[in-house]
Amino acid sequence: MISSMERVSRFNGDACDRCGECLHQCPVLQLPIEEARTEMHNLIERGGSTIVLTRCTSCMSCDIYCPKDAKPYGLIQRRWNERYKKTGAPPLYRFVCPTYEPNIWQLLNLFVSPEERGWIDEWMNGEPGRDDTILLVGSYTRLFPFILGRSALLGFFKPIDMLDQWEGGAYLYQGGYLDLVRDIALRCREDLQAWGAKAAVPLLDAVYHMFAHVHPREMGVIHVTPFINFTEWLKESLDTGRITLTRSLNIAITVHDNCYSKPMGSAVWDTHREILKRCGCRIVEMRHNRQNALCCGFGRGASWKRNISMPFEIINTSMLKFREAEETGASALVSYCAGCIYLLWAAKELLGSRIDVYHSIEIVRIAMGEDVHPPRDHVRRAWDMIAIITYQWIVSLFQKNFAIETITFDDARSTLIPRRYPLLRFIRWTFNSRIMQRGYGRFFRFVMGLVCRGGTVPSP
Repeated sequence: MISSMERVSRFNGDACDRCGECLHQCPVLQLPIEEARTEMHNLIERGGSTIVLTRCTSCMSCDIYCPKDAKPYGLIQRRWNERYKKTGAPPLYRFVCPTYEPNIWQLLNLFVSPEERGWIDEWMNGEPGRDDTILLVGSYTRLFPFILGRSALLGFFKPIDMLDQWEGGAYLYQGGYLDLVRDIALRCREDLQAWGAKAAVPLLDAVYHMFAHVHPREMGVIHVTPFINFTEWLKESLDTGRITLTRSLNIAITVHDNCYSKPMGSAVWDTHREILKRCGCRIVEMRHNRQNALCCGFGRGASWKRNISMPFEIINTSMLKFREAEETGASALVSYCAGCIYLLWAAKELLGSRIDVYHSIEIVRIAMGEDVHPPRDHVRRAWDMIAIITYQWIVSLFQKNFAIETITFDDARSTLIPRRYPLLRFIRWTFNSRIMQRGYGRFFRFVMGLVCRGGTVPSP
């Protein structure tokens, strides 16, 4: 039996000297040093702030810039956790809670192809054996299973969908729902012990970081299953010839570094870029990259202030990413995070950006000589997502804040079974028209401009 400790706060208040450097160098807030010091004082002594808790995009850069290694992002998480206990989660958050209805996975079941549904069923219902190396596909990867389906990469693993484990609590952790994350960590430990697999390879950096670092260090939950970062596995497989590349893409790309890459640093940033270079990509960096990288927008939801404005604030944050990507002159924006990809695809359509967006796995598969789904499938899935987001936003306007009390599916998994949802079907049908797509994008940008007026925009 593995013992568990209590949850441990990552913020080291004794080490913090309130210098404000973390918020001063933050690529989003960029507060003047005196204002940054005042904000840190308010966060520590008064339990709140006038800026940070409502504008932070949870990108984790502040931890890198702290000269005392006090982990200030842990303080922000603590204050968000206190807010959640006091006010509950916003109703729109049901969107990413697989045990609540309606959620994004349940709603997307209305639109996935029979082939995609087959892959999802296989990943959801697989039973790992003790000699298996598990590929933790990830609940966000299942939103576009075609990036993996039919790939020879799957032949090295037993692919398992981690929807029932909430990505190890990754996106809840990013938003400060810390007590829930510990409950999920304990639940994950039970599943991993029952599977008894040889090793687990999370497809997402975020999930790897949760299992390998956050669970044992902050949640007091230790896993016996060894974890291997997928990127490291992929690079080693290329080095040893287990995977061979037969094509050179010869394209200029720019790389989106996700928020969860920052706690792991250069080992992640450099390895991803090395793999992309081997595929024939010429990398042109954005102004903000690696430790300075801006959030895709998804993390902006952590600092929500009003449920009604949340989608517009999220896409407004995405707009900053696309501006920088387009400035590079690259033909494609490549992300190695599935959680970022679904939002970047949706944001690209709503913002009318012309730069292509790919998951790094698609780039590798093309270089391997595999047939991957064409960009029109990205567009189709993006509008599936936009329709679902629009529908869920409308529904949330008539709901109240709620407490996330259920983290385990019932036996019937009813929250994954789609219902009729006629309004959602109608919204999605209207988005089949290119005229409607362009019109909705213009409308969304107009409202976004009104809602987000005065928001913080990084300077060159």
